[in-house]
Order: sequence, then structure tokens, then C-alpha cells
Amino acid sequence: MGSRNGMGRKGKTGHKIMALACTLALLATGCGVAGTDGGTGQDMAVSPVELDSQGADEARESKEGQDSREGQSSPDDKGRDRGSITWQPSYLQLEKPYTQILASDQALYGCLTDNGKTLLDIIDKDSMTIEKAVPLPDMDMYAGIAADREGYAYFLETGEGGTALGRIDLKADVPNPERIELKDSQDVEDMRLKGVMADERGYIYVWCGLAIPSIERIDGVDSEIWREADRVYVMDEEWKPLFWEELLDVSGVQVLCFQIGPDGVPFFLLRDQLEICAQEIDVDSGQSRERISLGTALDCFGMEDANLPEHMAYTGSGWAYCRDGALLEFRQDTKEKTKVLNLASEGILSEDILFLAKSEDRIEIIHGNAETGTLDFTVFTPGASDRKTVTLGVTFAAQNLEKAVAEFNREDAGYRVEIVDYFSRTGDYDSATEQLKLDVVTGKAPDIIAVSGIDYQMFAGKGVLADLYGFLEEDGECSRDMLVESVARAYEDQGHLYSIAPAFQLHTVWGYGDVAGGRSGITFSELLKALQDSGKGFEAIGGFSADEPVLTRLCSAAMDEFVDWETGACAFDGDYFKSVLSFAGAYSPGYTEGSYSERIRSREQVATVGILSSVAEYQIQKELYGGDLSFIGYPVAEGSGTAVDYRASAVAINAAGEDQAGAWAFVKFYLLQGYDGQGFPVVKAQFDQAMEAAMQDE
Repeated sequence: MGSRNGMGRKGKTGHKIMALACTLALLATGCGVAGTDGGTGQDMAVSPVELDSQGADEARESKEGQDSREGQSSPDDKGRDRGSITWQPSYLQLEKPYTQILASDQALYGCLTDNGKTLLDIIDKDSMTIEKAVPLPDMDMYAGIAADREGYAYFLETGEGGTALGRIDLKADVPNPERIELKDSQDVEDMRLKGVMADERGYIYVWCGLAIPSIERIDGVDSEIWREADRVYVMDEEWKPLFWEELLDVSGVQVLCFQIGPDGVPFFLLRDQLEICAQEIDVDSGQSRERISLGTALDCFGMEDANLPEHMAYTGSGWAYCRDGALLEFRQDTKEKTKVLNLASEGILSEDILFLAKSEDRIEIIHGNAETGTLDFTVFTPGASDRKTVTLGVTFAAQNLEKAVAEFNREDAGYRVEIVDYFSRTGDYDSATEQLKLDVVTGKAPDIIAVSGIDYQMFAGKGVLADLYGFLEEDGECSRDMLVESVARAYEDQGHLYSIAPAFQLHTVWGYGDVAGGRSGITFSELLKALQDSGKGFEAIGGFSADEPVLTRLCSAAMDEFVDWETGACAFDGDYFKSVLSFAGAYSPGYTEGSYSERIRSREQVATVGILSSVAEYQIQKELYGGDLSFIGYPVAEGSGTAVDYRASAVAINAAGEDQAGAWAFVKFYLLQGYDGQGFPVVKAQFDQAMEAAMQDE
């Protein structure tokens, strides 16, 4: 039941190097390492782009800590899903809109350009205060940058002799870069720093992405082909190069990340065809070992085709990653995959994440906040909450609804919304829809239901969905009068309102006011006469899509004329349908080479059929029609001829839900604060404000 109308009846000891760089413009396939720290059990230097280092002392501490826990009674010993831990968030805000974020145990490093100079702000993790701003030498920021616990930053320098690793002391008053040559880099292109780390024996690893050339014979001609590769430079503790190991991105091989394992052995994590493999490097021999399969790409990370996991972060025992709006973890020891968090339910959108770190008892995420235009530092720790949880069932997690859930969960002190994604459970939309509908009728549905795209009319009047008018009337801050009356009325079912959204759009015909004479809801004959009185015919109506037959558009817009929604009966044999056929047959757009706006201004086109989906679009159309804009509506037998459709995801409340008050708390929040400028507001005060602002802008 999509639109309603007014057309009829209804309308991660050693050097402790942690390379971490997150660039807004970089699509990351790297990962981070979470090492251990005596205070917290594991430090949190992890990044979705760069690889964090893990020293052997820390690795041993991590393993010893794990071993010491194995004989204790704990939820994990009982086989409980690690993802079932209750994580409680705390939100901090960074002062500046950094383009890159680096991290170490106690500090964050924010990169930005100010008056043509590249600066690196050192930020205290606890207070979020900027302790120092360090000017960096000229560099290609998009080639990657890293920082470590000892206060050094790393970057790439490219010259005639090839590429070198630059290293500067951030503690110095005047940083002087050191240059460390990277062997055999003269003939490569697009070199990016993806990680710098050290193992327990002091060996240093510099992980780079690059493109290398090769000559291949194609169609009898020798051609130069450039291929992507991942190369790791191995150096001793004095930064003397020893050898490098490289993997080409060919034949289904793709490197996901490189890191130091808990046993101190460096390895690539890669995808080899359909398998996820670990390929270790034997530093003593300077060679790679045989690949070890960890399982299929689907089993490990839910990977299908080229669908890579997002924001991978090494946890010391596996990898945390994002997929389908959730934070998940694959453990290398147990080969198990668990869900950790629903990100949207915690106020975070996956596409906004710049930095991710996870240990056993702490999760750190740096992400953009679209509402404030700032970067937020969100830290999750295990704990209990007094807030009650209400569930929201969706067949497709629309962005506007995820955003509303994120904002609600940040602001509301009494409730939090948990998204139940039926699509991720079933794997296809049709099955998701049918399962949700089945849960509704059997009383197993979530407290709130996203009904857009679902034919929920079958539930109306059967006590399955709650009447929202009842909540509006009982709420001291709301009433049904606060809604745009015509929109609410169009979605009523026998005087009850079962769904709501913060915005709507209009399906209609609009045009010059003098043509319609101020009338709306006119018949085909009345429309033809009005056009003829203006010296025009049906061809003066524009807006019909070239790939959509006129008949289809007219019938879809006026479906109430053909379908009795109460009985389910439909008929296409009446006088109105004959008029539709006559119009469709007679309509022939007389477009010239002029633009859409030129045709209107010259009055070659005096009316437009289509959708008005925003206040801004209304402004544009009004200007095109010289300020004299009238809503004519589709030709109908009765009603206004204008159909109303919710612009944002519509929601309903499960009448059998356990927490009606919590469900209404979110629906109310969504209604009052969910309008994002798309469509027209459903709340009358917001509608009036938007239209008044539109007239002032005009």
C-alpha cells in the first residue's frame, strides 16, 4: 500500500610501531592490530586502512591472559555468543574536521591542511584536547601516513631514485625527517603506505600497496600491463633493508591485510579464489610459507563475489569488520563469526567510519556525524543500561530510518531502538517481506514495523497494527491536528491511522493557473476544454516518461478509479477507463528542440505531469511557470486528482508489542525530527515553516 490519493475513495614491545592512517578519500582494504597493555588488557591502535603493530611481549600477555581465563567460569566458557555482550557507548567529539585519523594507545592524531600547510594535531584520547600541532613536510597525504607510541610519524617520499620511507620525531620542536630507502621502488607506480610495524625480535615491516609493470603478449603484440600488488619490506632494528615479499592481485588473489600474529609471526591475510588464507613470512629464510586456509570467504566474512568486508580491524584473535550496517567479528581460533553490534542502533552509520578498533573489553570508532558535520570518537565498554529496548523490523534498512534510529539512540534516556533486519536474515527481499508479514499476523513481529513497500492493508482493521491517532490523542505534546490534514486523511482506514512518515510527496498535474482556472480534480473533457480555450491540446501536457506508456501512468495514478479496496474487485470497463484510453490514444507530445524550461516559458507546454518530491522542486516549478502555478491534478471522475505518497520510510506500531510506550517514543521522534528536507513535512508546523522559507528564498 504505497501511495494514497485524492482521486476517489482513498487516498593492535619492540619499536611499538603502529601504522594507522584513515583517509576520507581512500577505500580501505587494510586492517589494524590490537595489542595488549597492562592497564586495559589490550591497546586500541586499530585502523580500517592501516595495520597496527603488535609486539611479542604484548602478544604473550594477550595469550597468557586468554589462557588464564580458560579455566574460569565465564560467559564465553559456556559457549555464549561473544556478540551477546551488552556494549554501552560514550560519545566524544573531535574539534576539527580532520581528513585523516591516526591512533596510538593514549593519543589520536588528526591530519588537516591549514592555509596550505599540513598539520598533525596530537589529541589526548580522554579529554579530546589538542596537546600539540606539528607541521609536516610536504608529502602526498593520500599516499598514507602512520604514527607510533614513541611519538614518530611515517610517510612516503618519492624522488628520482625511487620511493623512501620518511620518519619524523613529533616530540621535537623542529621535526627533521629521516629518509629510509625502499629497495626496488624505481619502476613502480601509485605506492601507498599501508602499515609499519615491529615484532618481538625487533624486525620492522613496512607494508605498501603499489602497481608494478609487466610485459604480456596480447593479440600478437607485446603490451605493458600494470597490476596491483602488496609488498612488505622487512628491515632489522636499525632500519637496514633485508628483503621484501610481494603478492600480486591476480588470479583471484587479493590481500585483505598484513599483520603480526599473537605468536609473533608476520602474515598476509588474503582471499584466494573462494578461500580466506593466511600466508606467513619466514623472516629467517626470507621466504613465504605455504598458505593456510581459514575457511571460505562466505563463512569467514560473508563475502560474495567482490563484496569485501568493510573497515577490517585485527583484534589479536581475529578480525572485526562491518557489513550490512553491523559490526561483526571472525575469530581465527574458533573459525566462528558473530555479530557484535548493530551500528545504526548505536548511532553510527558504517559509511561514516574512519577508524575502528576492538579488543575483548573495548571498541573504539571514529566516525563522521552528518547532523553536526563533525567527527565523533565513540567508545564502547561492557556494561548494563537502564534503558529499555524496543525493536524495529525492516525488510530494507533505508538510510533515513537508520539515521533516525542513530539519533534517537543518542538522545533518548529511556529507550533504545534495535533494528531487526529481515533481509540480512533471509537473503532476499521477497522472503524478507513474507517473513515479516508472517511474524505480524502470528504476533511475533518487532515492536515497530517499517511498512514502506509492504502491502499491509490486509492488517488494517484487524487489531494487528495500533491506531496512531490513539497515541497522538493521549500524548500531551502531540495531537492529530498537528498533521497536514489532507495527508493524514489520505492514509486513514475507516477513520484509523496505521502508518506515518515524516515526509510526503505529490503525484499530480500542475501548470499555468490561467489554464486550469483555479480548478482541480477535473475530468478529461473538462481538461480538454480548458486546453482548447488556451489554444492548446493534450500535446501541451509534458512530463510523461519516454519509457513509460501514457496509459500506464494514468492508470497507476488513478488506480482508485478501477479498484474497490474494500472488496478487492477491479474493473477496467467503465466510462472513466474509456476516457483514459481515448486520452492515451490521442496524446502525442509535440516537443521541439527547445529545453524543458523554454517550452514552458514559451507556453508550448502549459502543464506538467509528474512527482513533486521536495519544497525546492516546488519552488523551481513555480518559477518556471512564472509564479502562476496551479495544481490541476490527474483527470478523475471524483476527488482532487492529486495522489499523496510517503516520501520517507513509513512506520507502524505492532498492536501486540510488549512496549507500546517505547514504540511510540521512537515513532514520535521520527515524526517530529525525521524530516531531512526531502519531500514535504507531514507535521503541519514544519510544512508551514518550509513553505514560508521557500517564499522568502524566492
